[in-house]
Amino acid sequence: MLNAAMLSMALVAAPDSGALKAEVVKVFEASCTSCHDAADDLINLAVNPETLVGKPAKNLKGKILIVAGNPAESYLLTKMTGDGPIDGEVMPAGEGRLPGDKIAAVSNWITSLAAPAATASASAGAAVPSVAPAQPSGPRPPTRGRIERPKPFHGTHQIVLPTTTTLGQGILQFRIDHRFGRIGTERGFLGLDAGVIMSIGLAVGLVDGWDFRIRRTNSLKGWEIGTRYIPLRQEKGRKVSFGFEASLDGLRDEGAANPVSGNIVMMLSRLWFQRWSTMLTLSYSSPTNHAANPEIDYDGDGEGPVPVEDRRGTLDVGIASTVWLGKARRWGLEIEYLQPIPAPADPTDIFYYRGGDADSSVPVPIGSWSIGGSYYTGKHFFQVFITNNRQIHLNQAAPGGQVVNPFQTEGLEDPPSALNQLNFFLGFNLARHFTLGKNAARWRKEREEKLNKQGGGATANARMTQPASRL
Repeated sequence: MLNAAMLSMALVAAPDSGALKAEVVKVFEASCTSCHDAADDLINLAVNPETLVGKPAKNLKGKILIVAGNPAESYLLTKMTGDGPIDGEVMPAGEGRLPGDKIAAVSNWITSLAAPAATASASAGAAVPSVAPAQPSGPRPPTRGRIERPKPFHGTHQIVLPTTTTLGQGILQFRIDHRFGRIGTERGFLGLDAGVIMSIGLAVGLVDGWDFRIRRTNSLKGWEIGTRYIPLRQEKGRKVSFGFEASLDGLRDEGAANPVSGNIVMMLSRLWFQRWSTMLTLSYSSPTNHAANPEIDYDGDGEGPVPVEDRRGTLDVGIASTVWLGKARRWGLEIEYLQPIPAPADPTDIFYYRGGDADSSVPVPIGSWSIGGSYYTGKHFFQVFITNNRQIHLNQAAPGGQVVNPFQTEGLEDPPSALNQLNFFLGFNLARHFTLGKNAARWRKEREEKLNKQGGGATANARMTQPASRL
């Protein structure tokens, strides 16, 4: 009688299972279902989470996704925390461990699932099974070497500038950078009818914090290979993120002033209040690709400029900032500014301002600015923006903006349409992430079934290896 009374009091004091389940659904919707939905062969987290109770993890013998009342034995939670043997990386993919309050929400819900079974056992006079205690509902203190914060930026690039965000080991990124023609060109239809600059690239996370990429851009027929290493990462518990990127450009167009050039960038960033990211960069491009056939009037004697060979580099300081919107922080407002640092007042060593103008009377180079918005799903990252510089490779964007006044176009001061007054470029960036090895289990299973149909079942089974899956 006393045991039954104590159990009843404990159940009354326990958190409501329905409310806990609602919190779990929010966690899944914010961080998981963009990848793990009905289209995923391994697990669907877009359903009622109670359907996961007692369900085995596909292709992993002995692993149960949710064990009612036992968070420690629930493989789904282990996959989210890394506090035990897992196959692959900690989820969400490429982002690492969720904040402590979200982990606690899932753990508390799993613990609450034991209440009905305990009530039935108590009514029958059986001993009440021991249940793992729920974790505290608040954020846990950071654990050394574990991820407790989101990354400073959703994208690996802000607009042109690289960020301190890396892909994560085993993540493949396919990326498209696109710039339309200049808005303000007569009959250009907001730049859509004018010439387009587009880049297509692939990047891969070699290890956590170290990426490698290659891309090709139609501007000057440029190829670029680059690598990024971020040894100090805020998402790993540091106060800031700090790292380097180095890249090498090969330009095949005959109009390229410098067919081979290189860039090195230092990045320092911080995420503030979980909503505001800022970054400072210092970059050097050498030799910068300026105009193909530059000319300089050295002595100003009126005889006109003479052809020169431009092998100078460009030193830039850059800033980037993103404000995240919405409960899931998927929407972002973004700005970027890249400012060339002026060279000494020497006519033989002046910078090319406005993308190729050697006018030494310009006291300060016109920087390259961009402003726009983004949307992030976990596997997709999309940006749309306006900018005064439509170059994509850093060594081509380094000299500064390609237009001056964004609200007035030379020669079109009185156009038939007011939109022709605008003097900048419209662009977008699109990235898609893939987890390498995600479909390996399905491919092996299909191959095994095919071989079995051909009569080679025993041989096929002997050749199968443990699949590399995420869950």
